[in-house]
Amino acid sequence: MISLKEKYQKAKQNKNEKEILKEYQEIIQTKTENEEEIKIKEETIIEIGEIFAKLGFGENIKNLMDSLQDFFLQLPKARTAKIVRKLIELINQIPNSIDLQIHVCSHWIDWAKKEKRSYLRQRLESKLASLYLENTNFQMALTTITNLAKEVKKLDDKLLLIEVNLIETKIHIELKNIPKAKASLTSARTSANAVYCPPLLQSEMDKLSGILHIHEQDFKTAFSYFFESFEGYSTIVLDPKLKKKYSDNIVGQTKFKFIEKEAISTLKYMLLTKIMMEHPEEIHGIVNGKVASKFTGREIDCIVKISEAYSERSLHKFNEAIKEYDKELQEDPIIKNLLNSLYETMLEQNLLRLIEPFSRVEISHIADLIKLDTKTVETKLSQMILDKKFEGILDQGAGCLIIYDETIPDETYKLSIEIMENLNVVIGSLYQKAKGLN
Repeated sequence: MISLKEKYQKAKQNKNEKEILKEYQEIIQTKTENEEEIKIKEETIIEIGEIFAKLGFGENIKNLMDSLQDFFLQLPKARTAKIVRKLIELINQIPNSIDLQIHVCSHWIDWAKKEKRSYLRQRLESKLASLYLENTNFQMALTTITNLAKEVKKLDDKLLLIEVNLIETKIHIELKNIPKAKASLTSARTSANAVYCPPLLQSEMDKLSGILHIHEQDFKTAFSYFFESFEGYSTIVLDPKLKKKYSDNIVGQTKFKFIEKEAISTLKYMLLTKIMMEHPEEIHGIVNGKVASKFTGREIDCIVKISEAYSERSLHKFNEAIKEYDKELQEDPIIKNLLNSLYETMLEQNLLRLIEPFSRVEISHIADLIKLDTKTVETKLSQMILDKKFEGILDQGAGCLIIYDETIPDETYKLSIEIMENLNVVIGSLYQKAKGLN
């Protein structure tokens, strides 16, 4: 009689995926209590999942997991958790499968609760919160992660607590609750100081710190954090041994692509913070550096174009760059917000330069000079007057801007108040002395 090991080896040599699946199904349906054969079944389950993921059959992976519930009960809890999480990650390889992942995660969380598998449940809840976040269901994400954070704080699992706090930070950033995001990130850093923190988690923490400093307009500190984060990500991406390790399976390959993507987005943030600090001339030096030069491409070229437009104070070139690199610049909300801020700054600077020689000028003339429509220019000038960027009024009937000479503030009133206050102190002091003599 052919052994399970021989069946497995024979199936692996088969090139026909349908036949492989049939042979693998026979292997996992074989009842056995032999430890070596159980491990063969575990490997077979993962390989079936990989074939389904490659074919885009997410529902088949879900059904496979459901059929294995009895088998999972005879495995040690840690091994069950490893297989379940790996199969969910395999569903993640399939495009547009987020709803299915949420459904599978929720189902197996219920199973883990029923079977008292806390280790598996906690990690699946963390994954579920990430999926809700990715699916922009922020309220569900926050509820899930808040409950989990309370539970994990009572345990001594610092790495899980770091992961939970980082997810919590991302959710609060999306909800624009920066104080709570900072508190969650501080908790993550406190936990990271107590244990060895893997480079990937450390890089993620640094990147989130940079993002929070961007929200506070502290671009110098943000740049420092992005620099540290980029170093961490790029070290992983450019290490041949780590690259080989990640390329062993489909999940590893996807994770490596994710790390590579994170490295590129962090480099983009680094470059943009330099522009926000009014140092666009330093962009070429950073991009041509030893490490950053390994990440060249459209993703970085777009920021170089933006820096050139900003250096020249050219709104036309700025808009052309955004049009040419729309996908690279508009999909990330952080980059989009920074570009909007840069655009507003450039527009204000250009308008102030153009109106400087005039005391009265037609708005349409300014619009022609700056190559923008009249309505946009009129709205911006109105906002600048309200923000006291210059003194003037808009004569909408005549379609003109009237600019007043900058008035020099009269210091007489302020000085008079100071003199009166000083006199009051002196008279009060004399009164107290006279009172003492009496």
